Amino acid sequence: MKILNISLDKNVLDSNAAVAKRMVDYGQLADKFTIFVLADENREFNLSGNVKVVSVKKSNKFFDLLKLKRKAARVLNSEKYDIITVQDTYFIGWMALKLAKKFHLGLEVQVHGFEKFSGVRKLLAKRVLKKANAVRVVSQRLKREVMRDFGVQEDRITTVPIYIDIVLKTGLPLQRRAGTPTSFARNDNSTFIFLTVGRLVPVKNVAMQIDALAEITKKFLQVELWIVGDGVERQYLEIKNQKLKIKNQIKFFGWQNDLEKFYKQADCLLLTSNNEGWGLAVVEAAAHGLPIIMTDVGLAGEVIKNGESGIVIPVGDRKALVEAMIKIIEDSGLRKKLGEGARKAIKTLPSKEETFALYKKSWELALKNKNQKI
Repeated sequence: MKILNISLDKNVLDSNAAVAKRMVDYGQLADKFTIFVLADENREFNLSGNVKVVSVKKSNKFFDLLKLKRKAARVLNSEKYDIITVQDTYFIGWMALKLAKKFHLGLEVQVHGFEKFSGVRKLLAKRVLKKANAVRVVSQRLKREVMRDFGVQEDRITTVPIYIDIVLKTGLPLQRRAGTPTSFARNDNSTFIFLTVGRLVPVKNVAMQIDALAEITKKFLQVELWIVGDGVERQYLEIKNQKLKIKNQIKFFGWQNDLEKFYKQADCLLLTSNNEGWGLAVVEAAAHGLPIIMTDVGLAGEVIKNGESGIVIPVGDRKALVEAMIKIIEDSGLRKKLGEGARKAIKTLPSKEETFALYKKSWELALKNKNQKI
């Protein structure tokens, strides 16, 4: 099986990055695996013997897609491929659909969630998903959504949770808050630390966490919110923090490569997204035995169950968030119960081998269905 993958992650250009190593693993499942990606430079190189990366230099959003399509078409004209897979349901997904039709390829569309879902994007997503030969989703919630809202047939869908290689999943002993204090560590061990990890964009609704903390500090002085990540909303969130006069209790750390240090220092993870396909930070936090408060999105209900392995609140419900945070601060027994429950819950997720077998199953499905009209 020869696979052409159109990626959204330019980190694939760094051979030491997790995504690049993952692509090398994918290559073991195929005869050839070629990755196309928009990046800051034109470049072609091999990550391994049968895994090749082709980057197309970005300049203008519209022309970038044309350049990417032309370059992919040249490769497809010169060599026979079986499948094209894409992690996008919008413009790049539409481009992949056109390439699949022209070169008679099986089309697999990966769905990790939906953002900015209106207007032309919504129309494109409906077209791309309905015409895909195989659809790979990361959660049962997304499976139900693509069936209900896009008319995708169930027999074309493969559910594959996002795999993360964390040895803590195996249940090895974990020592939290150990070792020499670092520049980001607490000044006082009695301070309660809430942690949030991810992109600072509107859909993540980190602003609700800041509002909730402002309310909680009226009752608890020794409490902080650590925000790890970056994005278009960072400046807005920092200004909001200053206006609420709690800037000493909210810390912005930007992007961090070593998240384990933060998980070890924190007391509870917050995820307050309005929409989420899965929730990678939740799995990472669970592996570290952290109690989790999250909105009813992504893996909530599927992995993190309310009262068993976390506290699940309605989307956008600030009052419920405040109540949950206070409960977690005050009840050490609940923290222990939910932390242990979360860690136990993620042990049921597919292993690396099982995950890769599901990837291959989805590709084979795309290949099987490619003779059907799209």
